[in-house]
Amino acid sequence: MPRTPETHNAIHRAWPFVALRGVVAVVVSAVMLTRPNMARGLLLATLGSYVFIDGLLALGTALRAERGAMGRRRYILEGLISVTVGAIAFARPMSVAAAVMTLIAGRAVITGLVETATAISLRTGGGGEKYWPIALSGLASLGFGAFLLARPASGAMLVLLLAGLYIFLFGMGMIAAAFRLHRANLRLRGRAMA
Repeated sequence: MPRTPETHNAIHRAWPFVALRGVVAVVVSAVMLTRPNMARGLLLATLGSYVFIDGLLALGTALRAERGAMGRRRYILEGLISVTVGAIAFARPMSVAAAVMTLIAGRAVITGLVETATAISLRTGGGGEKYWPIALSGLASLGFGAFLLARPASGAMLVLLLAGLYIFLFGMGMIAAAFRLHRANLRLRGRAMA
């Protein structure tokens, strides 16, 4: 049976990984926001761990998506960069603190671009679904990355607060997007069986 263009471009079946990215982000943000006295080294290690895990889940999203899915290559790129940056930030948080903040900022900008581009490509791919939660997550990533690039030496308390808020917004956007992707996946599967 030939695939329709909509099912051929579907990243929708990767919704469990999108949901996991959201849940992990919300949990990490809760830890960061409830620990206002977190030391800079612990903050960087926490951010590094989160970025590493999020990178693995982005790679899982790419692997779960259909081979020709729009955005699949972007998720592979995002995942590889996130895993690398996360490993560096976790392994050597204090010895390369300024570089780690710049790497995390760059990774946030790339994540923002990937999520925003994915939302746009899913929107233009048809199906009538609205993918604003993915775009919102992308915009939160872009904003956080731009702030860190502009002010990499900001105080640990400010970075902790902004990182916690950014990760929370990103996570909530991913959870909302996962529900939308799941609904779209069910609809696409129904069409394929019809």
